[in-house]
Amino acid sequence: MARLMLLCFMLCNVFVLTVAAQQDSTLPVATPESASAQTPEPLMRMLADLPLRNQIPLLDNRFRIDDGIESITLVFFRRPGSASIVLVRPDGSKVFYNTAKQNNIRWFDGPSYDLIEITQPMPGPWQAVGRVLPESKILVLTDVELDVDPLPKPMMVGETFKLTARMLQDGKAINAREFKDILSLQVVFTSTNDKRYENFGRGMVEVANFRDDGRGYDISARDGIFTGEINLVFGQGEWIPRFIVRTPLYTREVEQSAVIIEPSPITLNVQMATKAEQSHIIMLDANSDLVDVDSLLFQGQIQYPDGDMQSFSLVEPTTTKQLQVDNRGHGSYILNMAVFGQMRDGREFVLNLPEERFLVAMLAQEAPDLGPADTATEAIVEVAEPVATEVPWLWIILINLFILVLGAVAIWFVLSGKQFSRLMFWRKKTEPAATAAGNKTATAAKVDNTANKKSAKKKDGEDILDLSMPDG
Repeated sequence: MARLMLLCFMLCNVFVLTVAAQQDSTLPVATPESASAQTPEPLMRMLADLPLRNQIPLLDNRFRIDDGIESITLVFFRRPGSASIVLVRPDGSKVFYNTAKQNNIRWFDGPSYDLIEITQPMPGPWQAVGRVLPESKILVLTDVELDVDPLPKPMMVGETFKLTARMLQDGKAINAREFKDILSLQVVFTSTNDKRYENFGRGMVEVANFRDDGRGYDISARDGIFTGEINLVFGQGEWIPRFIVRTPLYTREVEQSAVIIEPSPITLNVQMATKAEQSHIIMLDANSDLVDVDSLLFQGQIQYPDGDMQSFSLVEPTTTKQLQVDNRGHGSYILNMAVFGQMRDGREFVLNLPEERFLVAMLAQEAPDLGPADTATEAIVEVAEPVATEVPWLWIILINLFILVLGAVAIWFVLSGKQFSRLMFWRKKTEPAATAAGNKTATAAKVDNTANKKSAKKKDGEDILDLSMPDG
């Protein structure tokens, strides 16, 4: 509250100086000399000095002012050299820099920002028209505020801690029992997009959502006090924490300064057993200078491949701690562990390590005893390695082509009605040729026979004289 009053006092001084400078000037618009009286850098430093800043969310240059707000301060950063913004009230009327005094608004026009204070603003949706930058803030200077406990520093990945936030009015918690719905507090972390850290480009992560319902860590329902657990499981890097409460009447937002989440200080190394009677060993090492190694305590559960669960704890004050896990055959071993310790500065912490799994293959177990006759066979089986066989693709293709051709020929014979003997073109037709030759021989012999007979008759005729007398 003291810093908040200091901010109000500084803002009032700025406005008084601005009004005095404007009374000496004939123009209603601030001159460069008057604007240079307050630069964005001091203003940004002044805003950064407030660890808890109650804000109204600004989305697409639009914001909503709740009913009952007595005073509100708007800080709009714009592009250097651009004109001052224009405010559009819920009734549609516009407020310019040169008409601000007529509307009971104090307005300071800087070279790259507008600092506006509105007394008893009109409730409802407002809009800012201009080249507004994302760094713009809407600070609510009223008796209703959201108070959040500061986050511990430094923080580590996997760390779990309890956080409390309060809705206050006149320094007291607001009685929220008249609200129909249960109030909730949304906790989000936004990456600063610093390339030096691993969370570059991660955007926004919703870390938790507290409800004022009297369950879990929350003590009483609807008392305006939110208590819940924060679990930092989303990665290391630089983050900006924001806390948002929305009610039917108003919305409050608190943005804290950027925090750095350090990597987990614990590393696990698993040494698997090579024989059936040996135990698996898990080595737990602390690799961070932020923690007191002697103060580390480990507690958790191990789940065996057969489904059995076994709890364990390590409390010995040693730098390197070992956890012996029973060897219960091949399969998956699941380890869940919490770490309790103390930082170098004395702060107590609790870490929930991510679930650790390690798989034990069957070959890691000792083989059963075999007889003397099977020793050589066992050695051969263990040494032998599977040989990759090459697939005879050429033979497969040729055989398939032969089958296709044979099938096509068979289909052709069926459809055409031809005989299979048509395919045996290499065989000569011997029997018909022999028959034809025989016929030709018999005919020739017959002809020769006839010729011989005629020739014989002719010769015989030549020997007989014709003694007959011719007719007169």
